[in-house]
Amino acid sequence: MTYLLDSRVTAIVIHYSATPIESDFTAADIDQMHRARGYKEIGYHYFIRKDGTIETGRDLSQAGRFEQGAHSFGENDSSIGICYEGGVRRGAMNLGYDSRTDAQKDAMAGLIADLLERFPGAVVRGHRDMPGAATQCPGFNATAWWDDVLAQASNDGLAQAGASPSPDVSRGLLDDLKALVARHDRA
Repeated sequence: MTYLLDSRVTAIVIHYSATPIESDFTAADIDQMHRARGYKEIGYHYFIRKDGTIETGRDLSQAGRFEQGAHSFGENDSSIGICYEGGVRRGAMNLGYDSRTDAQKDAMAGLIADLLERFPGAVVRGHRDMPGAATQCPGFNATAWWDDVLAQASNDGLAQAGASPSPDVSRGLLDDLKALVARHDRA
């Protein structure tokens, strides 16, 4: 295991597992798949199941240090990997798409907000947006999605105007993200 200083983290990279949405998978299943491909363990730091359950992968339990992942070639020593279950259909295994459930979107947004507390300089990117990546993963524009989540969270007039939040993000999560945005604005 290689541990590096938290200060090296510049990106939180979003992935899909490229597993068919018609079946259920766990972090243990992905770990087994990665080991079969020659990895020492699961390559991601977190795995988000369809029901929103967040399972841990690579170690982030040590204060000030993170275990290097194996999820984005060339950036593993400066990024944290989050993978969501799904991204393909059984009948179209080579055609990735955004299959995230509402529970996965909420869990992902909350997890990213938590990670940004620990890694405040990191940016949110999709695997496909990383240098040298030739993939459709994670099946959506992760940077634009995160920017939209933050814009919704920082929109002070949302409740006053009687507008409702997008279905991508729950009301409670919006409140949490508003607090995060306010803390970052003060920093």
